[in-house]
Amino acid sequence: MSEKLVFFLQRLVRKTWLRCALFALLACAAVMLATWAGPYIPDGTAIDLGSDALDSLLNILASSMLTVSIFSASTMVSAFSAVANSATPRASQLLIEDSTVQNTLAVFIGAFIYGVIALVGLHAHVYGDGGRLVLFGFTLLILLGVVVVLLRWIDYLSVLGRLGETIRRLEQATCKSIDQRIDKPWLGGRRQQPGERGSHEVRSDATGFVQHVAMDQLQTRAEALDGQIHLHMLPGAFVAPGAVLASSDRPLDDAARDALRQAVLIGNGRTFDHDPRYGFVVMGEIAARAMSASINDPGTALEVIGAGVRTLAHWAARQQAAASHSCPSSAPSSPPPCDRVTAPALREAGMVEDVFEPLARYAAGAVEVGIALQRALRSVGTLHPALREPSERLSAYALERAEKADLCGTDMEALRTAAHRGTDDARLSVHPRGSNASIS
Repeated sequence: MSEKLVFFLQRLVRKTWLRCALFALLACAAVMLATWAGPYIPDGTAIDLGSDALDSLLNILASSMLTVSIFSASTMVSAFSAVANSATPRASQLLIEDSTVQNTLAVFIGAFIYGVIALVGLHAHVYGDGGRLVLFGFTLLILLGVVVVLLRWIDYLSVLGRLGETIRRLEQATCKSIDQRIDKPWLGGRRQQPGERGSHEVRSDATGFVQHVAMDQLQTRAEALDGQIHLHMLPGAFVAPGAVLASSDRPLDDAARDALRQAVLIGNGRTFDHDPRYGFVVMGEIAARAMSASINDPGTALEVIGAGVRTLAHWAARQQAAASHSCPSSAPSSPPPCDRVTAPALREAGMVEDVFEPLARYAAGAVEVGIALQRALRSVGTLHPALREPSERLSAYALERAEKADLCGTDMEALRTAAHRGTDDARLSVHPRGSNASIS
């Protein structure tokens, strides 16, 4: 199965309508099974169930599930709006694709459809004694499932749409994307050296963001050309008409160019899949919004700082683990699956800038946030050698912005002390699963 098809299927299973349709089909199948299996139940086994008893039970199920489904749908829309207003509209994508929300709505809609179809069959007298017994059993199972889902849904509503929960989900999505990139550091191809490119270029004819790159299609085309293909746009990159997507060291005809363009999927917006930096960008947006003059919420900024440091620490740990596994040994390393395709490496400095630069810019006048930011940057600089230079540069930039914010001498001295203090005195206590960071 091609990587592009897998990507589309992964996006499809996250659609709310698909899960609702699947549960609705299961409800229809349950009713049809009761019709089909009824005659096979011996007369002595089937208990005497009156149509009135089943009718009342199914009426309660159908009417209540319709009300609960409407309430759940309105709650979802309200939660989406709350996340967009309190955090950023980009973070609402995580809530829209949340499996718990989708499964809950799908179960309620499926139970409603089951009740309606079962009532129609009951009033049409399509069930005998055995069919009513099977239908009664299915109804009890569905009622039990609805009760379990409803209890879980009530508990879930306490955190749905909350800002702290949104930051936690964002951190998890970013760590998942980081894991995908660490497992395939060059998307399954070879590392692209600086300045490495072919003489025959393929340019974009669309405008948008790169959402996915089908490396297997590029490998197939490179094998057909008996050459090398160099990818120049990673997922998350913005492209405009005329931007170079890829290049080849072999001549390309129109069919080959179209195949290379189709391998690079361009959409209207960025996604968290295969794009680790997007999560850091959204974290930075939440922090910038929290420190705006109309909101002025330093606590949220501190939560973002903690989430940013935890996520970067996760990247550094995975990177060091991958480096230790790839140490030279007696056994030769196997070539990558797409050995005829080169891809650029992820820019590590960009991750630090994406999450912390908005804080340095918009929180320049908030001393408590500035001190926490300086301590966080010192901690980040010790996580990995690739993070040291951007952390130091961003620390100097934050001090420069604070000086332009007309802070008093005492506040500026506290910021400089936090920036230059040793890591033993400026620690960032990071809780691995909690949503709050303790800055000490």
